[in-house]
Amino acid sequence: MSILIFFLAAAAKPHAAPDTSTRAGLIASYTAMFKHIDTDGDGKVSRAEWETMVDASPMLQSTGLSEANRANLRAALMAGFGKNDSDGDGWLTLDELMAKPLVRFACLDANHDAKVTQAEMEANMDRCSAPPGLPGKEG
Repeated sequence: MSILIFFLAAAAKPHAAPDTSTRAGLIASYTAMFKHIDTDGDGKVSRAEWETMVDASPMLQSTGLSEANRANLRAALMAGFGKNDSDGDGWLTLDELMAKPLVRFACLDANHDAKVTQAEMEANMDRCSAPPGLPGKEG
């Protein structure tokens, strides 16, 4: 669904990935990843917890990245914290982290059956481009 979910999945412990083509699967995926990132289990993610996740990401550990590209990617991923902290309190909640992906999912799900098919994805991609704060066209 987004590069953020790909990034979070790469940072999370190995587990059977839920089917993110369904709304329930998307929620389950974000919930599992959130629990992994929330290392102190307080139900919110601090900037330090986010930074730990970013720095542990296999994407940043890739030997194929130049130092400049690694720095740019890290900066973009760290900026995701502020872009998702919708109330500006310095913490991310699961609801804040899922808000934009759920809006995009609802837009893509043209027949409102809580499942996004490949046909719906292809037909609605431009109309449902990523909302602000997610990679893709600003919506």
